[in-house]
Amino acid sequence: MPKSTEELENELKTVQTTEELMDWLDENKKKESFSIYLRQLCHQHETELSKLANEVALSKSRIYALANGSKNPKRDTVIKLAIGIGATVEETDKLLKLAGHKELYAKSEVDAIILYGIQNHMDMGEIEELIQARGYLLIFTDEERNG
Repeated sequence: MPKSTEELENELKTVQTTEELMDWLDENKKKESFSIYLRQLCHQHETELSKLANEVALSKSRIYALANGSKNPKRDTVIKLAIGIGATVEETDKLLKLAGHKELYAKSEVDAIILYGIQNHMDMGEIEELIQARGYLLIFTDEERNG
C-alpha cells in the first residue's frame, strides 16, 4: 500500500543532507501500479468508477478496492474492466501485466476472440456471444459482484 502524504512529509522532515534527499527521492519514486493505471485509464476514457462498476457487473465496493490497490483482480476481471473502460489492446495488456497476469495471447482461441472484440470496440455481451458460439464457457461471470 502506498504511503500517505502525511507519512511522506514526516519522513521528509528527518532528511538533513542533499545526499539523504536524493536517496529518499529514489526510495519513494511513485511506481506505476495496477490501481494507478486503472484510475488513469478511467480518466483518459472519461469513465467514472461507479459507472464502470455497473458496466462490468462488479460491486462499487469491489471497484473502489481495485482502484485504491487494496484488492488484486483476477485475469478475467482485468479484462472486464478494460472492455468496460473501452481500453485499447495495448492498454489492456498493460493492465494485465501490472496486475501480475499474462497479456492476451492470440494463439489462445478465447484470447483471440477477446482481442478481436477489443479491436472492434465490442462490448462484453458481444464478446461473450462469440466465446459461447465457439463452445467455451463464459468467462465474464457476476461471481465477483459479492466478492
